[in-house]
Amino acid sequence: MATFISRIHAYLRRARAPHDTPAKQHSSPASAAKAYRRMPRIALPAPGALSVPLHQALGERASFFECAGGRALTRAELGTLLGNALGMRDGERRRYPSGGGLFPIETYLIGTVLEGHPPGAFHYQPNAHELEFLWETPAAFASSDLMRTEDAPRAPIVIVFTSVWERSAVKYGDFSYLLGLLEAGHMAQNLLLAATALGFGSRPMAGFDDERIAALLDLDESVEQPIYAVLLCPGENGAMRKAPKRETNGE
Repeated sequence: MATFISRIHAYLRRARAPHDTPAKQHSSPASAAKAYRRMPRIALPAPGALSVPLHQALGERASFFECAGGRALTRAELGTLLGNALGMRDGERRRYPSGGGLFPIETYLIGTVLEGHPPGAFHYQPNAHELEFLWETPAAFASSDLMRTEDAPRAPIVIVFTSVWERSAVKYGDFSYLLGLLEAGHMAQNLLLAATALGFGSRPMAGFDDERIAALLDLDESVEQPIYAVLLCPGENGAMRKAPKRETNGE
């Protein structure tokens, strides 16, 4: 198995040479993002300052083990979380790096997301700093419905990163697969640190159900696929437990 993985990695690394396509196809503005123009838009307030210093957020970040009493976020909280982690800087630059500045990764929020709105699926539009409300989730929906692992904790909000491969593939070919995963990792770390600074629990999840997420978001998987998920627990005063520390044998 390891040999097979090493061959995949070697192939993708060797595919890093750009395709021989016109130069104008090798760039994408920082504002490139999907827009659901027919769906209701919810403007978010400008992101507030995070009062927790970086070294403290880095020291306190830990995946939660159990989420109880989770709730929807206010517009101000969402504006601060998404704006600081994933939004635009100075109105023209993203807050995270992207291979070739092509920004193939899209952000969706699923569940009990926004105070005063029914549980549903939302798309974050970073260029406008808005949420686009797509549709309501089924009445019996739970975050565990989107996970493959039986021990995944429930949380009110699932944040899903998807990749629109062609945005990068037009320049990087198959190498864009690695670049997309790297970009999602940059985005997730920003999100985890911002959530920690705001006192929210968070937990990255790799064991999500691709098919169920694609169906819920109505994705054409030949164009766009889910590649990363983060559970978010805006708990109330100790309503979440972090994962127990593991023995490290002094390492």
